[in-house]
Amino acid sequence: MAPESTKGWLPVEIGFDPQPGVVSEALVRWMEFGSTPLAEPFFNHTVDRLRKATPPARELDTDLETMVRVSRRLPAIRPAGFIFHISHCGSTLIANALKTSNHALVVSEPRPVTHLLRPRSAAIGPYLTERWNHTRQTLLNSLFSLFAHYRLGEPEPLVIKFTSINIVGMRLIRSYWPEAPCVIVVRDPVEVMVSSLQGGGWMSFKGRPEQAREMFGWADSRSPADMTDEEYGARVLGTFCSSAMEAFDEKCMVVDYGELTPDRMRDIAAFLGIELPADGKSLDQVFGPYAKDPKKRVRFKDDRELKQRRASVLIRSAASHWAMEPYSELRKRSRRA
Repeated sequence: MAPESTKGWLPVEIGFDPQPGVVSEALVRWMEFGSTPLAEPFFNHTVDRLRKATPPARELDTDLETMVRVSRRLPAIRPAGFIFHISHCGSTLIANALKTSNHALVVSEPRPVTHLLRPRSAAIGPYLTERWNHTRQTLLNSLFSLFAHYRLGEPEPLVIKFTSINIVGMRLIRSYWPEAPCVIVVRDPVEVMVSSLQGGGWMSFKGRPEQAREMFGWADSRSPADMTDEEYGARVLGTFCSSAMEAFDEKCMVVDYGELTPDRMRDIAAFLGIELPADGKSLDQVFGPYAKDPKKRVRFKDDRELKQRRASVLIRSAASHWAMEPYSELRKRSRRA
């Protein structure tokens, strides 16, 4: 059964088989958002809140074909922009700042999009690879149309913030929407590694070495299982920065963590064609709490100096060997709107 109307309903999960040959058989889980804004730092924070509400938001399942058919009732849209990042670098703060606009919709790391952009096995052959790329573009177009229309029934400018791992697919996204501006958020790899080596996120793939090699395109390197945590982390960050460099063009803006001020947020918004509130109070409120805290109870603390002090010799050596050069090259591309 499909939603009676696309207004107010969004896909929150796409559960498909890892092999694209059977992706058409996947189930799509929908949730009724109504006019609920995506105010939390991450899309899944809003999903969790609606599931815990009294009564909980309604949910239903369809297949992928139904999602595509329903989305085609809506006009196709070109996203207002994309945010790519290397993790622990301020991208959530940027997304939160853009959410203060009354004239844009910012969707932060939606799980259906993340799942669609995960690399697929290179062993499936050229026919299925081509078929999967076409299917993936169709599904992403469907999702973006549904996101852009869900609150008003009319399209709102849409900004998608991807997960850090999705940056390895940045060139693919640019091929689908070459005119959409992209913000690339980076940070000193040493500081990122101090956070990342605590575990979780892309560090967890070190325990799944073949999946990690496939995800990061390391076909010719030794197994991540044989790498130290420091080497693995630095190689990942180097891959992230190199992927961004390969996809970089005049539609891209590089922003470093150290540049994140209210004025810089206005530069970023202008680059994406989004107008932020003029009074400045909304942006001040964004900079107060820790960006990833959905309840806004934890206060933000600038931790750059602390992370530099905590960085071990092994972290610095690995970062210097595998990550600093592509990071530095990206920093040279930093620009104002």
